[in-house]
Amino acid sequence: MDAPVADREVLRAWLALSRVAGVGPVTCRSLAEAFGSAGAVFGVSGDALIQAGCSRRAAAAIRGFSEWAAVDAELDRLDELGGRLLTWADPRYPAHLRRIHDPPPVLYLLGNLPVDGSRVIAVVGSRRATPYGSAVAARLATEFSRAGFIVVSGLARGIDAAVHQAVVAAGGCTVGVLGCGVDVTYPPEHRALKAAIRSGGALLSEVPMGSAPDPHHFPSRNRIISGMSLGVLVVEATAESGSLITARLGLEQGREVFAVPGNVGSPTSVGTNRLIKAGALLVETAQDVIEALAGQLGSGPATTQPSEAPSSPAPDLTGDEAEVVGLLSWEPA
Repeated sequence: MDAPVADREVLRAWLALSRVAGVGPVTCRSLAEAFGSAGAVFGVSGDALIQAGCSRRAAAAIRGFSEWAAVDAELDRLDELGGRLLTWADPRYPAHLRRIHDPPPVLYLLGNLPVDGSRVIAVVGSRRATPYGSAVAARLATEFSRAGFIVVSGLARGIDAAVHQAVVAAGGCTVGVLGCGVDVTYPPEHRALKAAIRSGGALLSEVPMGSAPDPHHFPSRNRIISGMSLGVLVVEATAESGSLITARLGLEQGREVFAVPGNVGSPTSVGTNRLIKAGALLVETAQDVIEALAGQLGSGPATTQPSEAPSSPAPDLTGDEAEVVGLLSWEPA
């Protein structure tokens, strides 16, 4: 659905300002605040822009901005997808993210974000997840969902996928923050999962539509995951995992950091075990996180019951097969 003309002009201005060379998130927000709106920024003199803290190069780029046709085309493409552009000044913009040092000036949105986004937790982890990590991530995500939390992750392979799938199965709200355009599916095997997330939650990105999943997009993406949330829970992480970047950014943003302990012999537990040694709260259940965040939570369920594994049709087993299955557990046998 097309935005009303007045709204469209606001969106055009914000999108244009975010695309000006040399104008990053911090400068974009400060200029919009200084002159009252993003649109007003394009109507002031170069000297006024410089006095407001803009560099001479960026001021010249703002004064000479001419890519309005590309801005309009971008908004049209988003309309065709049934999406929406959220600006930093929009009251529907994620509340916690708005208050970080460098919030994205604009967010491309597919789906719907709940109006009350106060109870948000980020759950992230390794792309090369172990069966243990995937199972724990799914259980914790289900518990958070039942406790009324919006669960944010990055729609990557491994832990992220297990988190999103569990929340969708529980009928909760999950947000996937992408390191590519919202119209790009990455990884490609997550097409169905992406559609399921959109139907009950939201997909967000700060990069233009059509943008490929370039490596340099992901550190910036991670600040959105942590910035949207009250805390960051890392389930599995290698020593070089991008999930540790999310945890570090969370600390810089004043967020709580949590970690699930793992096997000391597993590479995917090195990062989480180091986080715990450095002071992250060791997490066994979602209730551990909820109690740590109690002072920041609004109204809603204060506790959650441990989740059960999703039910599936019972297989037709012989007596011997049933006996073998009964002896299996989390550990190899």
